[in-house]
Amino acid sequence: MKATPVIAKTIAAGATLALTLILAGCKKEELPQEPAEEDTSYYQYGLGKMYIYTKDRQPVHSKDEYKICTVGLDGQEAFPNHLNMSAQIRGRGNSTWSWYPKKPYRIKLDTSTPLMGMAANRDWVLLADFRDVTHLMNNIAFTLSHELGLPCANRSRYVQLTINDTPAGLYMLTEQIEEGGHRVQLDKAEGILLALDMNDGPGENPSGTDNFYSTVFKTACAVKYPKNPDPATVSNVKKAYADLESAIGQRRWDDIQALLDVDSMINYILVQEIIGNGEVDNNPSMRSGYIHRKSNADKWVMGPFWDADAAFGYDASDMYNRKGLCHTFFIWNPLVFGTEPYLHKGAMNGTAPDLFCRLWGIPEFVRALKGRWNQSKDHLLSAALEQTDKTEAVIRASAENDMQQWGISRFDHATEVAKLKKWLKERFTYLDTVINAYPEKTY
Repeated sequence: MKATPVIAKTIAAGATLALTLILAGCKKEELPQEPAEEDTSYYQYGLGKMYIYTKDRQPVHSKDEYKICTVGLDGQEAFPNHLNMSAQIRGRGNSTWSWYPKKPYRIKLDTSTPLMGMAANRDWVLLADFRDVTHLMNNIAFTLSHELGLPCANRSRYVQLTINDTPAGLYMLTEQIEEGGHRVQLDKAEGILLALDMNDGPGENPSGTDNFYSTVFKTACAVKYPKNPDPATVSNVKKAYADLESAIGQRRWDDIQALLDVDSMINYILVQEIIGNGEVDNNPSMRSGYIHRKSNADKWVMGPFWDADAAFGYDASDMYNRKGLCHTFFIWNPLVFGTEPYLHKGAMNGTAPDLFCRLWGIPEFVRALKGRWNQSKDHLLSAALEQTDKTEAVIRASAENDMQQWGISRFDHATEVAKLKKWLKERFTYLDTVINAYPEKTY
């Protein structure tokens, strides 16, 4: 069996760690790994190196078919991991997989393992961030989710990725959204994780057996947990979700509070509006949305948040032609929910789903949302800017190299990061006026 070159790295303590990346197909016991630590802090900074070798150096060309591989991870000085792991890899994503030369990936380790200070799991995602040349947008959205206390906010780290000895550039390593102890915590028998996503719904995935249009708002949904649900389970999930939709549609505030974790809904809405996420704007459906319920006795909880690369003032007019290379961001004033959300007024296209907008017909909800905004806005802006500065300092050189590697020549990384910070400050000022002017009335 042919072995890959040995990669040596001198770590902070002065010791030398040799990582021998063995080609996939070896027996599991031939893949030694050093102990790795469980998650200790949401925020950790550093740039790791990840090396993936597929069996027989096969290219990863499919989102459906996993390839056997080994994953080598060198955490550098910042992280405890110096590992070799047997695993599988496939492509992932929708537009990010189909449209761009730099591909995102899904990794499934053979053994649940903590990576770079993140809690142990088998399932991980490598985000390419081709569309976002700052490589910071998902990071900031996850930060806002965490600071607002939105459940299951993704942790993320950065790696320089090499696949079969070919450099692939800068990637964000983050957690797969799924049921699990360190991800979305659900009762094994009664828990529900529901994707609110056009890509997974009956319209764009007509052969799916886990999806449906919701009863009240006709939203595209897909059951992510229980896994591989039978028709009876899908029907039961649809009925349970219809109870929540009915209460929102009829603005029955007491029933809404009994069925929904209202704080999670408010926090979720604030994250989406702060970043101006165009993925929400597809009434009656959305893209990349999630809602979950731990058990039959628990309330529905919005989240986790996912997917911010069509946010931050994204110019949807260059979605396909990209005006030459890559995409344009930082238009300052698009609103996801609008100035009068119940009537779909003042939004970017007036098409935020009624699952959200009908709540603005309840004065108590509007007052609670305003209160949460005014309580948290200063802290959120400070946290977003701090996260931007700390992360950018770590990834700057790698991000610049990434742009050169992938031919993104009409942008300068430092300029785009400066635009991002300016946009955030202007965005918070603008939203302060918009949110505090929301009508508090019953329609």
